Amino acid sequence: MSGRPLLVMEQVTKRFGAVTAVESVSLGIPENAFFALLGPSGCGKTTLLRMIAGFERPTSGRILLDGEDLVPVPPNRRPVNMVFQSYAVFPHMNVWKNVAYGLEVTGVPRPEIERRVAEALALVRMEGLESRMPHQLSGGQKQRVALARALVKRPRLLLLDEPLSALDRRLREEMQLELVRLRHEVGITFVLVTHDQDEALSMADTIAVMEHGRVLQVADPRTLYESPKTRFVADFIGTANLFEGRVVERRDAHARVELEGLGALLLPEAAVNGRPHLTLALRPEKWRIDPETPPRADLVLEAHILEVAYHGDASRLFLDARGRRLVATVHNSRRGGDPRLVPGTACYLGLDAADLVVLED
Repeated sequence: MSGRPLLVMEQVTKRFGAVTAVESVSLGIPENAFFALLGPSGCGKTTLLRMIAGFERPTSGRILLDGEDLVPVPPNRRPVNMVFQSYAVFPHMNVWKNVAYGLEVTGVPRPEIERRVAEALALVRMEGLESRMPHQLSGGQKQRVALARALVKRPRLLLLDEPLSALDRRLREEMQLELVRLRHEVGITFVLVTHDQDEALSMADTIAVMEHGRVLQVADPRTLYESPKTRFVADFIGTANLFEGRVVERRDAHARVELEGLGALLLPEAAVNGRPHLTLALRPEKWRIDPETPPRADLVLEAHILEVAYHGDASRLFLDARGRRLVATVHNSRRGGDPRLVPGTACYLGLDAADLVVLED
């Protein structure tokens, strides 16, 4: 994804009276990208999407599509389509008519309508269901109809507002794969709004994490997970053990950092960047766990297992180490998990300095 971005937002702000829903957001979204706006409810992500669609007007700032300012362009004249959480299929029209509707009202010739509707239904794998009414469709099929209706108009940009949140887990995972497939097949830029971290990580190639109307970090999924910049991003993307650190010594381009009474380890001075106090994050799977022998690591702790949450392929351990509550993840390589790692037992935790992430706040 290189070259000039297809969609550019420049210092976009939206206020509703005294409430600032979106504040000074600047983003560039490349052509053919699968871009996700991720954040908790009320963070401004849907408002931002609605401004791209034209349903809301920015209080200030510009939204450019291929260099053209979209703000004065009415929604029905933008090369943008939106798929809603509620599907919004017409209940009195069959599948074919639902998909054809947008072409019919704009006066597209009948032969072209028939060809494009057939293509769109094939893309979402709904061939043979053209005469079905919405009440005869499953939730996943309704969502496919909504997608076909959006794709049939060949937009430059497809906006997806929590499109899978009403589906059960298995169907949601299937539709995630379908959306990724569709993006590659049709060559349209997708912009997804979601509060689901797993959904964003598995579907998008670039994610913007939002909180309180601001974009905190924009990166690919791997970078967001492995190298979060802030406490919020570290804790919102997956799970993180967060520590306060204090630099107690500096020597030979390294800083010796004390972690909240848990112990000390060496970090590169370049990571510490001259600061006396730090916030650090460690992902739960980065712990080295051994129920019997202290592992080889930069810092080793004795811990007491408080709870174990079994998740099939992995287990989440909640532990106490020197009065500090910690979280660790272990892969269940044997059936039922490791019988030695159960509540009420002790274990050793090891961590390497290289697995700690120094946060900006």
